Amino acid sequence: MRGATVEGQRCGGISMGDTRIYAIGDLHGHYRELRGLYGQLLEDGFQPARDRLIFLGDYVDSGPDARLVVQQMIAWQRLFPHWGFLLGNHEVMLLEAQASWDEGDRKRLSRWWSNGGDATWRSYAGPEARVDPERNPLAVVDPAHCFWFSTLERAIETNRYIFVHAGLRPGLPLAANDPDDLLWIRDEFIQSRYDWGKVVVYGHTPVSEPLVLPNKICINTMPRNSGKLTAVRLDDDGDTPPVFFFQPAIEG
Repeated sequence: MRGATVEGQRCGGISMGDTRIYAIGDLHGHYRELRGLYGQLLEDGFQPARDRLIFLGDYVDSGPDARLVVQQMIAWQRLFPHWGFLLGNHEVMLLEAQASWDEGDRKRLSRWWSNGGDATWRSYAGPEARVDPERNPLAVVDPAHCFWFSTLERAIETNRYIFVHAGLRPGLPLAANDPDDLLWIRDEFIQSRYDWGKVVVYGHTPVSEPLVLPNKICINTMPRNSGKLTAVRLDDDGDTPPVFFFQPAIEG
């Protein structure tokens, strides 16, 4: 499904010329929807070796295939290092839960588990696995995947856009923002009409349809395994409005 319409482009201060820029919202372990949506981008003319694709974080939790999603992200990053891969708060919850186990702190593990971490554990452990209360459940997660989470960026800035997972603190430029706000902020950012000088493209907060405002665009349209996965094509150098692509949730 395709339709609708905002703007975006430049990479690390280097002009990307006539390349296109796309962004995909929170994946949350939905590998099949990712593949379907990616196919739509290819049909739209997306050229992986030339164009830029930015993922807004939250690759894990809730959906059934977190392991496959992360494997795909790592493979794509190796092939296309000019793409962007942002850190999400769910990756942070996973890393904190893992670190806290050795400290004897189970609260962070419980928080991660109850926020979709059980589905992530199952995707790594297998459908027949059983939880052992004496063993760290995160031991089943590939250490290379955890390391990859720790390397991810918290923000990407282009000519006309700022890409973050959650949002920005009103009144502060990107460089002055608390790194945690980029992953967790909600109401202060969502309700703000503050102009950061560029349109902020984000996920994190669920919406049923893409939210397009003068100062922000939200594309997190697939919370808790329902709705649809969304991508957006942005014009970073001209006046073409944004174009959205949708892959509905796949049942079964």
